[in-house]
Amino acid sequence: MSKYTLVLPLLCLVACGDTKVDTASAGTDGDATAGKTTPGMFDSSSTSTTGTSSSGGSDTADDPSMATSGDEPPGTSTATSGVLTTTGDPDDPGDQACDPWLDDCPEGEKCTAYGTEDFGWNNYKCVPIAPQPGQAGDPCTIEDKANSGIDSCDIHLTCWPPDEQLMGHCVPNCHGTPEDPTCEDPDAFCAISDDSVLLLCLPTCDPLENDCAEGDVCVPHHQDLFACVPDLSGDDGQLFDPCEYANVCDPGLACVPTEVAASECAAGSYGCCVPFCDTTQPNTCPGVGQECVQALADPPPKYENAGICVLPS
Repeated sequence: MSKYTLVLPLLCLVACGDTKVDTASAGTDGDATAGKTTPGMFDSSSTSTTGTSSSGGSDTADDPSMATSGDEPPGTSTATSGVLTTTGDPDDPGDQACDPWLDDCPEGEKCTAYGTEDFGWNNYKCVPIAPQPGQAGDPCTIEDKANSGIDSCDIHLTCWPPDEQLMGHCVPNCHGTPEDPTCEDPDAFCAISDDSVLLLCLPTCDPLENDCAEGDVCVPHHQDLFACVPDLSGDDGQLFDPCEYANVCDPGLACVPTEVAASECAAGSYGCCVPFCDTTQPNTCPGVGQECVQALADPPPKYENAGICVLPS
């Protein structure tokens, strides 16, 4: 299991250890006890930190999906593109700072995100492109530590997510500008995280189809899309099981506040695993009194039918 795995927020994200996604508050910012079932179970107020996604699939604000390493490191500055760049690693003054939006590294090098602490990404530097570098989707390796910024992927790609063996797959970086980040793949979205340092184009998914790769689960990401994140449910995460994070429920289930989830949920638990459902079909929700409520507040056509089984408000 990856130690630094991007997981997408219902409320907010954390990212050290086995990364999990905080459970939804259904309309409140960080207060699970105040959740109510309103049209769009996961609306724009669920996470103020993730911003909104345009129709092109680009997330335009900070997504704290990988935890930052804390205070801004020494030697930081703001580049002309408006994103954080640095003078490089304070312990290695030979590092050349760069701007990922400007692509300003010398020929044969790429601008890469890295971290000056044990985890998190908070800087950019130019690093040599590996001989015979991996292309999008190829397996890849990372040198030294997960956030070293040195990997076997080609320019404009990042090895992600790093597992315990420092292996992953080459993922495209977002391009465009900080104000209008985009992804070439129309089914991907730009996940911006770690103080706007990590810029990764990641796939969306359909919760009614369970179309994520094996080992991942489809969860709501802000108000207009769903995204694949690692499934950390293990032997738990079954129907009506308690939960505290979005990605600890089995595929096909969502983690919502207990008081709006179902009467079958354990009293006093933070959240509860309940099914996704199709809002255009007859109500098949398994809980007593549950209704199929639209999952997203402002869904694009792809997600108009995506609902979640909850108790009426």
